[in-house]
Amino acid sequence: MSVKIKKIKNNQYIVRCDEQDIGTITTYHNEFHNKYLYLKFNLTKYPTYFPFNEIKQAEGQSLQVMTDSTNADLVNLLLRNGFKCKRHCYTPKVTKNDLKIKLNSNYSLYLFDINNKNYGKLCHLLYKYYQATHHPVSPLTVSEDTFVKEIPTKTGYYSRNEKGTIENFVFTEKNEIAYICSFNEKSCDPFIQASLSKLFNKYSSIFFEADDTDCAASRLLNCFNVDKEISFNTYIYE
Repeated sequence: MSVKIKKIKNNQYIVRCDEQDIGTITTYHNEFHNKYLYLKFNLTKYPTYFPFNEIKQAEGQSLQVMTDSTNADLVNLLLRNGFKCKRHCYTPKVTKNDLKIKLNSNYSLYLFDINNKNYGKLCHLLYKYYQATHHPVSPLTVSEDTFVKEIPTKTGYYSRNEKGTIENFVFTEKNEIAYICSFNEKSCDPFIQASLSKLFNKYSSIFFEADDTDCAASRLLNCFNVDKEISFNTYIYE
């Protein structure tokens, strides 16, 4: 099986397999994670072999693909041709009936919004945490100012240790846990339980994203009975 690619636009390659046109691959960048060049596929079939190294050499960047785990043909193509799966992301919508744990509402939480004196500090800590958890997969490549303008929500909860230092927090938007951060494994679980108790008192269901490369998000995910067979995955070609 002969596979050839040809660049037809600044951001697009045409793919031919055994002299037949089988579609295109479009390239794009993500300002927040600009170390890698992202690929989007529009193919009618997925050949066994694919010359990804030609794209890497032509563009001067390593490659990244993000796709659902159910997209088996594309996943197999990537893994056969040098891509490594670096992250699984789960996006459950859950209710109290999905809980595997008992919630603890006695753990002290502090509510915050954009007018809270600690809001700026929490945004700074989120940037540092996000930077650390994403670095092994696809490093964050924007400044803190840009990140804070685009990413955080306006409300959430946080906890402090006995010295008054913020240890855990969540940014929320209605029934979504947009971000969870923890700097102490021992207090992370009771904080999660108390946060879930607060949210389930207000909403019948909640939803969130949880990367398997993020310890706090994984602890949150493990509070529920969820299907881990389906995920949104990140593949890297170095």
